[in-house]
Amino acid sequence: MSAIVFTGMGIISPLGIGREAFWENCCAAQHGFCKIKAFDTTRMRCDVAALPEHFQPGQYMPAAEYRKMSRLSRMATAASIEAMKESGLKLESMDRDRIGIVLGTAFGSSSHLDEFYLSFLKDGPRGAQPFLFPETVQNTAASHVAIYHKIPGPNVTFCQNELSAESALAYAINLLEQDLVDVVLTGGAEEVSFTQFECFHALGALNPIKINEGDVIKPRLRGGHILGEGAGVLVLEREEFARKRGARVYGRMGACVLQGGQAVIGHYAREGRALGRVMEQALEQAGLKAREVDQLDLGANFSGELEDLEYSRIKQMFENIRRVTPLKYLLGECSGSSSLRIAAGLLSLKEQRRLPTLDVEILKASGSHDLIWEPAQTGLTRNVLMTFATYGGGVGAVVLRKVEA
Repeated sequence: MSAIVFTGMGIISPLGIGREAFWENCCAAQHGFCKIKAFDTTRMRCDVAALPEHFQPGQYMPAAEYRKMSRLSRMATAASIEAMKESGLKLESMDRDRIGIVLGTAFGSSSHLDEFYLSFLKDGPRGAQPFLFPETVQNTAASHVAIYHKIPGPNVTFCQNELSAESALAYAINLLEQDLVDVVLTGGAEEVSFTQFECFHALGALNPIKINEGDVIKPRLRGGHILGEGAGVLVLEREEFARKRGARVYGRMGACVLQGGQAVIGHYAREGRALGRVMEQALEQAGLKAREVDQLDLGANFSGELEDLEYSRIKQMFENIRRVTPLKYLLGECSGSSSLRIAAGLLSLKEQRRLPTLDVEILKASGSHDLIWEPAQTGLTRNVLMTFATYGGGVGAVVLRKVEA
């Protein structure tokens, strides 16, 4: 079976719109946090989120296309347009039945769901807004991507909280390995809405940050989530297919392992055995030893629970790793759009520049701290290990590998 490679990426992120801006801010360890202006946060414990403030859907598609979409669908479709352009694929000369679309989202368009439900409560079934309804279902973003590109192939959406994009990736790999498709657009998207934000506030899960315009944003370690939004779409192909058409290759899929775990609803699996297993299995599938990992990208997200979970596994498995890259400390908790983290790992492999790092001991710190990032450094980067986890107990690990010339 031919190896599976990544040949394109589309990025709508709090760290920048498009690959170049995203990569520049990743390397600079420039966070994407800002004050929320889209809805009132006066009575909430937090008024900060990680947002792609400069996203303009009109730069990607005509108003007639995006007017009918939610913000979630706009970001996902825009990311897919950029990913297809980057990949160099010529749809007009391809069998579109053999192109798949597999996306993830934790919550879908909760803003449109809320608006539709409120119109239903106010005016009854006959008064509910019909134009809002299509955006209330989670698979709408993937459907818009298919409609825009006129792709009738397999179309699947995964909703598994913070493992949504990773579940989509695993399914995309399966489609390619079974030779059901030649190309897959995969990844995920998430939006920050009033309803979603209020739910996290009610659970006490938000980082307690209240700022005035111009204030320095300083998250509290172990203080809770900083929610984020964005979309990341990646193009996957079998290596032989990509080489035949002369595609640029960002990196190769080494392994993608997902597993359930035991945890109280609303919490992470604290004992860490499941996470340890998927990390070991991912390295085994990729044919690697722990000492061969050049970069470790964690899912740490200011929650405290996830930091403890990952810290215990790192100390048990690795002797040589003293510094780690928790990209959610810059991206925020983007839930279903964690494919943005995978994009950063692929760019690190392609550019042979390791992402900024923090001392691993920061995972045990608490309270308000200055995060001292070691800048991105040029150096041989062959293998990237990434860890993922969601509340409720699910865990995952992904290995990305450098493609040898």
